[in-house]
Amino acid sequence: MDRNAGTRAGWWAWFLQRLTGVALVGYLFLHILVISTVQAGQDAFDSVLIVLQKPFFVVLDLFLIAAVVYHALNGVRVLLFDLGIGLKRQAGLFWVCMVLTTILTLVAGYFSLPLIFRN
Repeated sequence: MDRNAGTRAGWWAWFLQRLTGVALVGYLFLHILVISTVQAGQDAFDSVLIVLQKPFFVVLDLFLIAAVVYHALNGVRVLLFDLGIGLKRQAGLFWVCMVLTTILTLVAGYFSLPLIFRN
């Protein structure tokens, strides 16, 4: 077994936590911007929603789901470490987070297929 595997997994977990955190903050600002179009009237808001229902944006929503799920699962992983649980299993717990994120994102993708490929 590679002696640095846990260190590499820890670095990737740290990096992805920061990356998803920044992405989620950016999304929050965009979400507020979209919601604020309601102040311009119902027609303006409806036109923005029509654009956001296009397949490209549905696919982007899948990336959002992946970011939220990973960020939450890795946050729980870090919380466990703070409690002294799993410190010697850092790499394994990182891969559990990655596998669960992948599975949940694929499930969301499956349910999004009708939205992506509608006429």
